[in-house]
Amino acid sequence: MKCRCGKKAKFRLKRYRITLCESCYPSFYVGLVEKSIKKFNLLKKSERILACVSGGKDSISMIYALKELGYNVSGFFIDLGIKKQSKKARGVFEEVSEMFDLDTGVVSLNEYGLSVDDLKIGKVCSACGTIKRYLMNRFARNNGFDVVATGHTSDDLLVFFFKNILSGNIEYIPKLAPRLEAHETLVTKVKPIFERTEGENRALVEILNVPYLKDPCPHKPKDRWRGLILNMEREKPGFEQTFVRGIVRLADSLSSKVNGEYRRCSVCGEITSRDVCLFCRLVERYGKTPIVG
Repeated sequence: MKCRCGKKAKFRLKRYRITLCESCYPSFYVGLVEKSIKKFNLLKKSERILACVSGGKDSISMIYALKELGYNVSGFFIDLGIKKQSKKARGVFEEVSEMFDLDTGVVSLNEYGLSVDDLKIGKVCSACGTIKRYLMNRFARNNGFDVVATGHTSDDLLVFFFKNILSGNIEYIPKLAPRLEAHETLVTKVKPIFERTEGENRALVEILNVPYLKDPCPHKPKDRWRGLILNMEREKPGFEQTFVRGIVRLADSLSSKVNGEYRRCSVCGEITSRDVCLFCRLVERYGKTPIVG
């Protein structure tokens, strides 16, 4: 099995009908990301991009691709105060930022007298997602960034889609669009690697010998969906990308039909569907530091 360059291939990518060696894989990966960005008009070279890095393989792959493509990108890390996990993740973020020569920003949830470990609720992941969206948007807006970029993969979008469709939460589907334009206090958000799989990202960071956080979050619940998606991809190579593109078309068609009612949080002034946003309610219940609008 040979690579297109003639060397011995290590990867057989059935969905693309190609075999690649370790030297050719990174450029091939970056090329795929570039195609997604151009096809869906995700980013402009003139935009200042705040790339949110968790320390995992996906967000690090996104940073690498954006830097290789010449975008104006800075790294952003949120210290969630998760015992052991957050310290490791921050260490990875700092190491990767130095390797990729990134300007960086860091916000600690401890600044609000709070940590994710403090949350005594059933859906910790949902609350954590709210916290991260709130802090990344606030930091980006206050520091003059045009776009917030997250490392959501095709796996992530499919899991989110299946869970919400089966729960009847159709109104959440438009949020799966790969680019969500700015609205009032909300900064534009993009998912540059939404067509890439977790497996592709893992292969990239391991070839590049870039450190990444391998330990799963201790609050992460069992997720059977990812196993089902992986099995489908094995049975029908290209399933994920085809399905995700269908989701994007659906999200686009629903975006004009599903209108939420928004107001300003009476505590911090951010956009919310209630009088007080969820972030402020979490801080009020579990934190020690008041929010100032």
